[in-house]
Amino acid sequence: MRHADPTTPHRKNRLRLTGTVVALAVTAGVAVYSSRAAVGEAPEVLEAYRHGTVARTAVDNTASVSADLGKGELLTGPAPGETGRVTVDSAGVTRSAILALPEDYHPGTPTPVLLAYPGYGQTPSEMRTFSRLDDLPAIVVFMQGVGNTWEGAPYSQTSDGDDLRFTRDMLAALNSTYNVDSSRIYATGMSNGGGFVAKLACRMPETFAAVASVAGAYYPGTGKDCRTPSTSFLEIHGVQDPVIGYNGGSRHGTVYQPARERAEVVADRNGCAPDPVTTALADDVRRVQWPMCDGDRDVVHLRVGDGGHTWPGDATGTSGGAEAGSRRAASNAARATSYSLDATTEVWAFVSSHRLQG
Repeated sequence: MRHADPTTPHRKNRLRLTGTVVALAVTAGVAVYSSRAAVGEAPEVLEAYRHGTVARTAVDNTASVSADLGKGELLTGPAPGETGRVTVDSAGVTRSAILALPEDYHPGTPTPVLLAYPGYGQTPSEMRTFSRLDDLPAIVVFMQGVGNTWEGAPYSQTSDGDDLRFTRDMLAALNSTYNVDSSRIYATGMSNGGGFVAKLACRMPETFAAVASVAGAYYPGTGKDCRTPSTSFLEIHGVQDPVIGYNGGSRHGTVYQPARERAEVVADRNGCAPDPVTTALADDVRRVQWPMCDGDRDVVHLRVGDGGHTWPGDATGTSGGAEAGSRRAASNAARATSYSLDATTEVWAFVSSHRLQG
């Protein structure tokens, strides 16, 4: 396969799901699903997740609406099946990203968009390597932060609103260049990037159908001036995370929010029932969902018992990033990568089941 960006590795085949027999038991009133698969969930569990046996009722696509993405500059982007670096002007500053166009992209078919935001100190190329998000059937854009940071964090090199503007400008450019399905705009991020996608859910719910945060850093700047309702939100966090602690803490002289608490706040803004339903997807993974949210929205938290400050399922050992103090943080047992699930599978299963609702 050809690549417009020679610095990035060859793309793998589309994400394939493997697994073995699923056992179902009930322990203390909690349905327990377990799999012997080394990475990811068994197909039966994922199918239940997608079709509502475990997760949710399918979205009525006839009720979806289109975000007003506007029109922007034309991108000099890659051909189908390729990746390449693209740039946009955002408030007089040239901002960049790595764009991966799916092999089966056709100008006559509306295509979903997934924006991906790396963590503090991570580059788009690094996130592309450890996440494998460009294997997905979407236009995937790995966004480049100024100084490899995103607004909302105490170390950010942009002011409040700058990265929101960059996001809008990139979406407008994508909308001018490709056939974008503006009812299926999604975002995901890791660490600082995870905190920023929580801010997107907070400040741009009219644009994003769903977002997913992995090991998110929820500083006060990620939760200011939120709109109600928010958008559908998936939060994935490792209990063994020593960098952005599962139960909250302080870093860079600033307090950050506990992982589950962030999901609870979003659930409240979305009018969900206050008492969540908990299931076990694997021995070390608990899935917490707040039911009966307004407007077919969903709020889900995945508590990864054996996970550190990494992207679950990452086999490269690089997803910890600068926040973890090591480019190979996943090789350190204290910052363990969980193989009880695959974050890329979980992110796409969640976001792709949503369309923007009026």
